[in-house]
This record gives sequence, C-alpha cells and structure tokens, in this order.
Amino acid sequence: MPASALATAVLAAAIAGTGVTGCKCGSEPSSAAATAGAPSLRLYVMSSVAGALEPCGCVKDMLGGADHAAAYIASQSAAVPNALTVGAGPMLFLNARPDPARDTQAGFKADALADAYKALKLTAWAPGANDWLLGDSSLGALVARSGASLLAANLPNAKVQSTKVVEMSGIKVGFVGISLPLVNGKAPGSLQPADATAAAKRGLAELEAQGTQLQVLLAAMPRGAALRLLEMQPGFEVAVLGKPFDEGEANDPPQSPTLVGKTLVVETPNHLQALGVVDLFVRGQSFDFADGSGLEATERKLEIGRRVREINARLDQGGAPADLALLKQDKTNLEAELARLPDSKPPAQGSYFRFQSVEVTEKMGSDSGVSGHIAAYYQRVNDHNKEAFKDLAPVPPAAGEAGYVGLEACSKCHEEERKFWNGTHHAAAYATLSSQHKEFNLDCVSCHVTGYGKPGGSTVTHVENLTAVQCEVCHGPGSKHVANTKDKMAIKMPALSFCASECHHPPHVHPGWSVDAAWPKIIGPGHGMPGG
Repeated sequence: MPASALATAVLAAAIAGTGVTGCKCGSEPSSAAATAGAPSLRLYVMSSVAGALEPCGCVKDMLGGADHAAAYIASQSAAVPNALTVGAGPMLFLNARPDPARDTQAGFKADALADAYKALKLTAWAPGANDWLLGDSSLGALVARSGASLLAANLPNAKVQSTKVVEMSGIKVGFVGISLPLVNGKAPGSLQPADATAAAKRGLAELEAQGTQLQVLLAAMPRGAALRLLEMQPGFEVAVLGKPFDEGEANDPPQSPTLVGKTLVVETPNHLQALGVVDLFVRGQSFDFADGSGLEATERKLEIGRRVREINARLDQGGAPADLALLKQDKTNLEAELARLPDSKPPAQGSYFRFQSVEVTEKMGSDSGVSGHIAAYYQRVNDHNKEAFKDLAPVPPAAGEAGYVGLEACSKCHEEERKFWNGTHHAAAYATLSSQHKEFNLDCVSCHVTGYGKPGGSTVTHVENLTAVQCEVCHGPGSKHVANTKDKMAIKMPALSFCASECHHPPHVHPGWSVDAAWPKIIGPGHGMPGG
C-alpha cells in the first residue's frame, strides 16, 4: 500500500452501473436480494495477470501478490459471502513467445499460479495468447489444476468452453468468453478465431436458454475491438476486459470503468496490481442496474490515487528540503481536490451496482496456503536452475579486452570506497536473493551480481567473487586497471542514466523513484563526495 491510506481510498473508484435493453426481472424474488450494506453478488475481477505471481520485492510497498489478493478476498468473505472471481486476458505466463532458456522456469511459475487461482476460487477466464505458451496439453493441465473454466466461444477448434453458468444464492449468472489471442496477427498453434460478435450473440442466446438473470462477458482482445463488440451486441450487464497478449514486465496504469450502452466495462491493471470489485445490489425482482456512485468522477479519482502513490514513494526517498516541501504541498492539494469530489449515493429505488479498484499490497496480509505455493516455486526453480545451468560458464574476454576481477582486487587500493560500499544496499544485493532461495532465479539474478552475461563476468551459477552490485557494475571490468593502475582510461565513470537503464526501472522501482535522490546514497569517499 502507499504510505498514506489516501491512495487506497482514491482507488476505490466510483461505481458504474446499467442494465440491458428492456426490463430484466427474475421470475421469483432472489434469495440474495440486497440488504443494508451487503451486495447481492460480488465479482472480483483480474485482467491480464500474465504470470505475475508476486512483485519482485526490490522496493517496499510494491503492487501485486497472489497471496495478498487471496488474503483480501478471504477477509471479505464474512461480510460478502456471495462472491465470484473471474479473469480476462493471459493469466499464466509473462510472455507469449517461447524462450527455451526460460520456459521451464515459466512452467514452474504457472503451476504455482494455478494453485493460487484455486485458492482464489477463480471461476473462469478468457485466455490470451500467453496462456498457450507451452501448448494445448500443458494449458489443459493448468486449467484443471486451477479449478477454473477456460471460456472462448469464438475458438471452435480449441479445447475450451463457450459459456458457463453459476448459481449463487438464487441468482443465475452466465459467462461468455471471447478471445482474440493474436500476436502480430498470428494466433498460437492451430487456433483459428471466428467472428467475435457472432460468437458473443450465440453465447448470450445459450445463456438465456438456461434461464440466466445476469450475463457477463469475459474478453481477451484489444480494448477498441471489445468496445465495438459491445456496441453491436448489447445484453451484457458487465464486461471484463483483458489483453489479447502481454509481453514484458512493464506495469499498466489503471483504466477507468466506462459504459457502453448499458454495459459496465471493467479492466484492471495487469500483473495483479489491483482487484476490480463489482458489487451488484438486487432490489425486488429487477436485474436492471443503475449507477450507484457516479462514473464521471472515477477517472479523476484514479489519477489522484496514482499521483499520491508517486508522491509517497518520492517522499520515502528523501532529498532536498525545498523539493520535499513542494511534494508535500502537491499532496495537500490533491487531498483537498479529492475531498471536493462529490460523494456517491445509491438510487432511492431499483437495483444498482458499484465498482471499486482495490490495490493489491502486502498490507492486505498473506494467505498462508498461497504463500506456501510461492515459496515452493522459488525452491523448485533454485534446485532446477542450479543443475540446469551448472555448465554455463562466462564467455572469456576477447584478446586485449578487460575482464572482471571482483571487489577484493579493487579494495587493495580503494579501502575507503570499500568501507563506504559495505554499508550500502548494493553490498547486500546477493544476500537478499540467497536468503529467499532466489539466487539462481532468471527473473532476479542479473541485477544482483556483477558482470552478468558479459565477457569475463558471471552467469546464473558462476558468480565467484562477483556476488552483489560491486564496483565493476558501474565502472566496467577492471583487469586492465589492476594490471596498470596508472591507466585511468581503463575505468569508466557511469552516467546518471546508467542506473535506470540497467536495473532501476519500473516495475523494480516506484514510478516516483528518482536517480538524483538515490545517487548520494551509493557514492561516498573517492566519488567526489566530502571525504573523497
């Protein structure tokens, strides 16, 4: 969570609600009819989790973590017993393109995620291209492991369902899945997506024939195409959007909920940064839902939440008093603006629904079962990679080029610099991995050792004398300088941009992180600072 509780409040976004064309009434009063404070039905929404089991942990208060999401949902179960969890977009893998060096580890993570989804009681999701990374049989096994259903009505030759019906305390909820899992215009394997709008229409008819009262679309497709589909095919009360595919570890910003006709469209930021929460309040026999909180204020509330999070992260870094004072004033102004935004009130009569975006953070707590799956994943990867990469030695430097010598060689002449370095976070970089069984993890190791993947440097398991972020990460390989200390040109001086380009970039830092504020904390005597 952000340092201020405000960020959570502002990310509890205003509600959007509608119904479909014509009155949608149940044949009997629902046993889940809304009572004071409790929704008749809640939908927990996840969009494009894309293999994000938990955030990297490089800095505090990072968004994400399946164990935190599970803990939050469990904490709500007494107050909101009627809840379903659904998803759209790729859920199992970070990337859609095969990588032989990394796919085994990716498969281990997908196993852990499938176990986490079972704990989250995931009902169904519409798959994205990433989900087929390891092929049909692997996907089938992972879906079975998760306990969820894979829905894609427009993929006739895929091993998926078109629809699913769930009854929850008298409400029959129907789900239709649509997937356009295209990467550069090409679908995985032999998949041949059919017309999405026609498939959605058929799915709706199938659900109506089964007597559903509430229809939900799960769509893994480009956002614009999904909005056009909803314009052409009304009839869904809620649409959950994800991506056709995801790639890389970059985090997306939150999307404001919107209305297409009478359909509430919800898309949460990828990598489980937040859960979408759709609360449906059924009054009487009506399944026509009105807006319960005011959609027009949602976008600004989300923007305020994002900005407050950045400010809090920047304040945590410290810096010049004048700069910090300006940031604090910005935060005060944002808080005042938030207070001026109108409070939402449900309609006096009729059914309605609310939407909120809830940031997933460690302050939610941790579900012990899911955290156990996460810990087992790291141990499994460590054991595998230690053996799998034991023969991957560093490439030797070319003739006449420098190689890496390690911290001890530098320390013979640079004692003061070494003493200062010992007290920095860089000195403990490798220990933070090894203490958590992550030192051989391909997602982590490169930024926690020196000379990774470079000639004369280190590899996954060959890190002798090069553990942690040592002198040569910034100054380059030092063998030529050690051989001739008068050769100053053998050692480079890094630019400020080096930190952000190599390791300190989102999502491994908060959006408000500043290299200018971090710089004084990593340099000392010998680096142009007092005492140097």
